[in-house]
Amino acid sequence: MSDYYQPTSLLSLQLCNASSPLTVEVISAFTPFTMAQVLLVKDNSVSFLKSSFILKVYDPRFYSHRHECKDRQRPWSSSAEAAAAAKRGSKGRNIEFEPHQWPGEDDKEGWEEWYYQNAEMQYHAEVSAYARLTPLQGEGVARCYGTGTLLNLSDRAVSPHFLLLEYIPDALKLDAIDPKSNHVDLALLHSLVETVRQFGLFGVVHTDLNPGNILFSPGKMPTRGVVIDFGESGVREEEDEEEWREIVDQNADVYWVKKRLENQLGVKLSGIRFMHSFTHSSGCLTDRTDLEEN
Repeated sequence: MSDYYQPTSLLSLQLCNASSPLTVEVISAFTPFTMAQVLLVKDNSVSFLKSSFILKVYDPRFYSHRHECKDRQRPWSSSAEAAAAAKRGSKGRNIEFEPHQWPGEDDKEGWEEWYYQNAEMQYHAEVSAYARLTPLQGEGVARCYGTGTLLNLSDRAVSPHFLLLEYIPDALKLDAIDPKSNHVDLALLHSLVETVRQFGLFGVVHTDLNPGNILFSPGKMPTRGVVIDFGESGVREEEDEEEWREIVDQNADVYWVKKRLENQLGVKLSGIRFMHSFTHSSGCLTDRTDLEEN
């Protein structure tokens, strides 16, 4: 982990539409880093933010994929990152980027571009999802306070994008919940499933509802369930009603959150209504409701 993500480090953030940078101090890092770098940071001078909040950075330098294969290590290279950035120029994110099209094994510049585009793709996905899910923020979805870029990182040719997110203290991930000692009310579980059901209504599919992306707070006796990490999500763009319905059904977010909850907590969430809501070209909402009896 680089010095600039260590506790007590100061980071300069340029928020979108802000006239001047914001300086925050790193309190702690949620490690190990995978695709993004999740930091708990503080700033006491900004009135619209709480004193502590989550800074989620999409820095391609620390993408865990670089070290997943022992025989194919792809460590970050300052010179290769600079070469890729120079070749890219001011273009930034490539909307036609395909993550399954890998560079040649020895193409260091190509790999730096690949990691950069991956980071941009996931950042864009997360920002788009939070924008669509604004009505759910503060309950089943964490609040997103803003987005922007990191400034003044030493020896870097890129300025990584970030999101400022709500910090949920005393939260436990679903896979850390022990049903024998952590009481989770059934009504709360039904509410969380309902939140996920509404993702489709607002034009979002999460696609990655693993136990690590489901939080409960406070841990001992939760009163809130929250879905996090929309880096792998997709949003509705030009799909018509039938096309979007098929996408929602294929990704099966409601099915997966229900199964995760049942498996971890040893409960049976029966009689949950799976209602997929969509928009006609007229702008009117339509619903399709299926009642699961078991």
